[in-house]
Amino acid sequence: MRTDVRQRPDDRGGERPSLAVLSAVMERAGYNDATEFETCLYDVIDPDALDGLFHHGTRDGRVEFSLDGYNVHVHSDGTVELTDK
Repeated sequence: MRTDVRQRPDDRGGERPSLAVLSAVMERAGYNDATEFETCLYDVIDPDALDGLFHHGTRDGRVEFSLDGYNVHVHSDGTVELTDK
């Protein structure tokens, strides 16, 4: 399994995990704007819940889900990894 994108909030100015996921998928897929997504993030995972999971220094956590043909792994340290599905 090849990891295509890794991002940490520090690279994007402390971006919320839900926005980091959208940015990562847009970059990897070559989307110009959010209207190009085949699936709405909210249909896959609640963005507010995702952001809340990693609020206030959560340790050793990870959430996995699929979005627009990518397996998405969000780590508690803010890393977002995308792999082809």
